Amino acid sequence: MRDDSQPIRKVFIDLLEIIGLIVNHTKCSLGYLFKGNVNVKEFWSHAYETSWKSISTVIITTFSIGMVSSLQLTKHFAAFGALSEIGGTNALAQVRELGPVITAVVVIGRIGSAWAAEIGTMKITEQINALKIMRIKPEWFLVSPRVLSCMLSMPILNVVAILSSLFGGFVVAELIAQVGIVSFVSSVKRYIDIYDFFASSVKSICFGAVIASIACSFGLMASGGAAGVGRFTTKAVVTCLICLFALNYVLSFIFYSLLK
Repeated sequence: MRDDSQPIRKVFIDLLEIIGLIVNHTKCSLGYLFKGNVNVKEFWSHAYETSWKSISTVIITTFSIGMVSSLQLTKHFAAFGALSEIGGTNALAQVRELGPVITAVVVIGRIGSAWAAEIGTMKITEQINALKIMRIKPEWFLVSPRVLSCMLSMPILNVVAILSSLFGGFVVAELIAQVGIVSFVSSVKRYIDIYDFFASSVKSICFGAVIASIACSFGLMASGGAAGVGRFTTKAVVTCLICLFALNYVLSFIFYSLLK
């Protein structure tokens, strides 16, 4: 008789393994940081790649999302005479949820996939084994600089994303409903406080750790030649997205149901 519990059990075991890898890589990376044993050259290289080179993509993406948000809100708010609330409502969505999540999706597509493919290629071509022969830990040389750089870069990109989306929202609100800058900003101040920015930043840091850890893990597990690198890169991206949305719900529940 076929055991239908096997697929469910495998998914559960894989999930626990992924969580373990994320926790282990984050712990090791922070351990290197506190001991002052960070691979500084690799860290700054990946930080530059993750932050500066991703800014334009983040700005374009979030600016468009901010414009669409205001476009949808303007029509309905006008019917209730609540156009002055567009800024605050838009800011609430962008700061609490859309900013960190959309930024993370952009980083997954641009950085996470590249790291998984890069480390996977190193694994296939036995460069990882060469590092071990030279007594260089892959966790120190490859994983920790990427995890730390992603954890540092994500909050910066998140701030850029929030400002860009709010500006896009204001542009559409001004063009369609003539909502002035004073009214828009006042509405934002009424809806958003420092706690929201704190929660958003913590979310971004956690997302950065998850993205880098999963990308590096699947890269280190790659096998099967060139086709295997592509397969494991795809798995890394899909797993990052699933974990991102699941973690976003958990963090939102903690910050806005338990703590606030």
